[in-house]
Amino acid sequence: MKKFLVLLVLLGVVFAFGTTKIRIGATPVPHAEILEVIKADLAELGYELEIVVFNDYVLPNIALSTGELDANYFQHVPYLESFTSQRGIKGLVSAKAIHVEPMGFFLKKPLSELAPGDKIAVPNDPTNEGRALILLHNNGLIELKDPSKLESTVLDIKENPRQLTFVEIEAGFIPRVYTDDKTVAGAVINTNYALTINLNAVKDSEFIEGGESPYANIITIRETDKGEAWLEALISVLTSEKVRDFIDEKYDGAVVPVF
Repeated sequence: MKKFLVLLVLLGVVFAFGTTKIRIGATPVPHAEILEVIKADLAELGYELEIVVFNDYVLPNIALSTGELDANYFQHVPYLESFTSQRGIKGLVSAKAIHVEPMGFFLKKPLSELAPGDKIAVPNDPTNEGRALILLHNNGLIELKDPSKLESTVLDIKENPRQLTFVEIEAGFIPRVYTDDKTVAGAVINTNYALTINLNAVKDSEFIEGGESPYANIITIRETDKGEAWLEALISVLTSEKVRDFIDEKYDGAVVPVF
């Protein structure tokens, strides 16, 4: 009922003021694809959605901070906080968490057969390495000194009962290493990279992140735009059953709605 009343208010704004353009920066998959789904719904509310596609993780936040975009959709909160801190950018905040691209742990052998010295590949960048190790900690493979520390590295492993060897590799190279290097028994792989070697995190991994992950992908806005009518309209249609069904059917578990 509440959502219905919000839509009625938004429709009233449409009739009063006409069409407004919303410019959102997004990376191609799955973000831009998801935004395409809501174009018609926003149009009915009087908003023209312009999707500006980026193929990097730097420009979308810069473009948002300078006012070239109204919002962006490509990142999670830890990345936003790290990026803006490093660049001295202020005033960018999360408006809504939309989905998780779950990181999965993949093995070439049964978990029970892991032996001392077996190599496990993990990402080597600050955001993803901590994320990978927390996943392994949460599923009992290792014990971290502080499992709440998102920037954990292999040096933060307190207990390694299986005596595994962790190999730190750039995230984008892990799929090739996993498939081609016979000495690597397992790997923690980002969903988008896993798809490049035909692995589905839900179907093929030993375990994956869940909706409680702090790495949910978000709609990012300038803090001064909180409460804007266009933002209410955007969030309303983006968290609809239509979008949930699209994500579930299109990505087959490789992308998980969190709304």
